[in-house]
Amino acid sequence: MGKPVIKPLVVLLLSLILVSECAAIHSQKRRMGQRVKLSLEECGELEKLEAIEPDYYRIEAEGGVTESWNHTNKMLRCAGVALVRRTVKPGGLVLPSYTNAPQLMYYVQGSGIQGMTIFPSCPESFEEPEEAGQEYREQHQKVHEIRGGDIIAIPAGIGYWFYNNGDVPLVVVILLHTNNVANQLGTLPRRFYIAGNTEDEHGEGGREKSISGRNVFSGISLNLLAQVFGVRVETARKIQGPDDKRKNIVMVEGGLDVVRPEPGSRANANGLEETICTLRVREAVGSAARADIYVPHAGRIATLNSIKLPILADLQLSAERGVLYKYGVYVPHWNLNAHSVMYVTGGRGRVQVGDNKGKNVFDNVMEEGQVVVIPQNFVAVMHAGEEGFEWIAFKTGENAMINTLIGESSAIRVLPVDVVANMYQVSREDAQRIKEARDQAILFTLPPLEEETDGMAKA
Repeated sequence: MGKPVIKPLVVLLLSLILVSECAAIHSQKRRMGQRVKLSLEECGELEKLEAIEPDYYRIEAEGGVTESWNHTNKMLRCAGVALVRRTVKPGGLVLPSYTNAPQLMYYVQGSGIQGMTIFPSCPESFEEPEEAGQEYREQHQKVHEIRGGDIIAIPAGIGYWFYNNGDVPLVVVILLHTNNVANQLGTLPRRFYIAGNTEDEHGEGGREKSISGRNVFSGISLNLLAQVFGVRVETARKIQGPDDKRKNIVMVEGGLDVVRPEPGSRANANGLEETICTLRVREAVGSAARADIYVPHAGRIATLNSIKLPILADLQLSAERGVLYKYGVYVPHWNLNAHSVMYVTGGRGRVQVGDNKGKNVFDNVMEEGQVVVIPQNFVAVMHAGEEGFEWIAFKTGENAMINTLIGESSAIRVLPVDVVANMYQVSREDAQRIKEARDQAILFTLPPLEEETDGMAKA
């Protein structure tokens, strides 16, 4: 009687799986290393930062406007990101699309609904109640209720759409993390539309001329498409959309009819019961109730990382929502482990940034709609004007952290007083004052300096 061969086969299979996994991890690390190298080369050339606006390419569609920042800008290439802003009219629907890079979407204002395919194998969990005599019952994947202050996390290759069901324009800023390991198509941002006949929003054909992209079905023959869907050729042609003039944001006559929970039922899962198909992708980071730091009369800071929103661990992204009140100051600080892409959402404020050589690389009064990239470890300070200062900062790490130079738990506060006295060549008394400066918090108020008053007036 022959010896059983089951155990050797199991060992062989497990060995093959282990080798395959190790090869995949090695390949992933190699690709990540290549991307980091490209990013480092761009960061090394940054002698001066600048406030940039979405003036590179603009698409005026039937239902709204899409504006993009120049993705070849050295700051954006240093951070390994691309940026887009959409302004959607009431009743406007942004056509479904997916990208080659993970995305973070921050809704600046307005309200609406957003749908996405969390993972391809997940069930259509939203459906209409069954009624007698009904031939067709609507089913689709989860729909999120969205409003200003929400962040939505989108993995690479996952399709999504959103719709403005409010009375005011819906404004959203979208960051694409092109330097992410999930992107295997290079650093150029690519968006794949599932419908419509739109232009490339990143201006691949140049600033003055963009390539007409149509949609992903345009690359399939018309007859085959008709057979695959089981529809007439005329219908297949509409799917390809060569004659569609509405572009990427379309108007919906009579409102959009989808299955969704009652308005206001925004469940806050604790994360313990989450599976792949129920993974949370939304967080109301703009809500005052979400603030991690709050100082009356000065402002508040809210952070969002993979601990609060676990999907960010896969995206390798996090965010910070900052609100400074009149003359509020965010003390000098630096990001330990990430670049920070700061988009101003309201008000005006002076932002200063210094590099490792002690050189001031940025000193500008910023206002709504402007972006600046603050590289890792560069020291930054924000000082709000009379009307306050607000921003959303996208950060290129799943758990981005900061350290401060002033205040409780700051880098200077934890040093022995004699070390402070000797490194600054001051008395022990002055060293103690330096250590204990702004003892309470990292936010406080400070009247504008004369130079800031002049700068605010000129801006």
